[in-house]
Amino acid sequence: MGTKRNCEGSAQYEPRRIATLKKNMLLCVDLQTLLQDDNLLKAGKVYLGTLRCKLPSEGNIYGDQYEFREVGTPLKTCRRNVHLFEGKYVTITLRSNGSTRLNFRNTELNDIDIDTFCLELMNEIRQALKSLVGKS
Repeated sequence: MGTKRNCEGSAQYEPRRIATLKKNMLLCVDLQTLLQDDNLLKAGKVYLGTLRCKLPSEGNIYGDQYEFREVGTPLKTCRRNVHLFEGKYVTITLRSNGSTRLNFRNTELNDIDIDTFCLELMNEIRQALKSLVGKS
């Protein structure tokens, strides 16, 4: 299992990625679910947990009986540094505290005229700030 940091910085576990999965269909099985929030499994909802086959000593006398126990909630995707503007020379991102940050992209200055570059950069920053005026 690998660990992944969430937005608040605490570690959460994510399932290990498996390269190949073997598909199998089990017919006529009894499935007992132990869920944290839901009474019944909801179609399309992702549940993290363990699935195990019950042993005969646990009352498994009629056939295949399985138990699914939910162990946690799905990892929440958190977007850090959301891009508000992406240009040729600058990017404006929204920080987690609500402020905006102007980031300059890496630019090769070898083959470019400095005056032309400064004018294009100024126009792009002006265009980026104009696009943000209506968003705040």
